[in-house]
Amino acid sequence: MAKKKKVTHKFHTRRNKGKHEMICRNSIEDTSYWAWPKLKDTPRCFHYTAVNADSTAVLCWRCVTKTVPPPDIKGGYISKGRPRGWQFMKEFVDKDGNVFHKGKEQPKLKGTIKPTKIKPKDNKKKLSKSEKLRLEQAIIQQMAMVRGQLKKAKWKKDINAGTTQLRKLERQLKKVN
Repeated sequence: MAKKKKVTHKFHTRRNKGKHEMICRNSIEDTSYWAWPKLKDTPRCFHYTAVNADSTAVLCWRCVTKTVPPPDIKGGYISKGRPRGWQFMKEFVDKDGNVFHKGKEQPKLKGTIKPTKIKPKDNKKKLSKSEKLRLEQAIIQQMAMVRGQLKKAKWKKDINAGTTQLRKLERQLKKVN
């Protein structure tokens, strides 16, 4: 069986609440690691970071953020004045007269067709939780009444009318939920 190598810690370690902590690698001047050119002008860092027992060095998160450039954030989506899903329409003509067939521009047809009119979407009022509960209870009460009438019904026309009414109420109940 191979013997484990004893690791000599180059940086100061301590135990805090049963965990090993090591001082940041930027606490001393050390030209042998990759981040030194970026950190040599910054003040020394004396933050301790939780590490494994056999770690030899650590660079704290504060020093890492100094070495990594900021993220390249681009502006979000910019609208081109076309409606959602225009590229999936069989034919779409924008305000300038450009004609598109399934998202592909047709330059030969430019200006030959009138611009596509987009119908505004119907904005249905969304029910609140309490309104949904009230509606659901009202539908359940109606279903109970229809079931009672079905039990009393003798004629086939009354039974058929009751079952269709019951199915209609069940569909409404499904829509509410």
